[in-house]
Amino acid sequence: MTYRFLDHTADVGLEIEAPSLAALFAEAAAAFTDTLTVREEVRAVDEVRVELTADALDELMIEWLDELNFRFETEGLLVAEVAVEIESRESRRESGWHLEKPSGDKGSPGGWHLSAVVRGEAYEPERHPVKVLIKAVTYHRLEVRETVGGGWFARVIFDL
Repeated sequence: MTYRFLDHTADVGLEIEAPSLAALFAEAAAAFTDTLTVREEVRAVDEVRVELTADALDELMIEWLDELNFRFETEGLLVAEVAVEIESRESRRESGWHLEKPSGDKGSPGGWHLSAVVRGEAYEPERHPVKVLIKAVTYHRLEVRETVGGGWFARVIFDL
């Protein structure tokens, strides 16, 4: 699993690679924290659960990072580690899960669900120097896709 920062005018860009979809979202959380502060200084002392749904994987990535940003802005939560599970709506139906169809759903098997346990701690200015503050996760150049070798790739741009 890897992520690297991209040069981008007035923003921060990330490219993330991982062997699985869940690992991709976990690595995105690590990169998010590393954008804000020194990730190695963040301890896993508090735990929160996150449940999200979206129609497409790129939208789920936006929702995920928006949720982490919201929790940082409102609770000061910095992420140390995450355990992520991602399922398509189709696989959830096949495994016996029963979901109400969202309004406008014509029965298509599309849609994604993320369940995560996020461990971290509250921001402390003396221990967590701020590198930059993220205003928003953008759709600019957004990409989430499976790679030829069976791994996963994502590109995300943060508005600063």
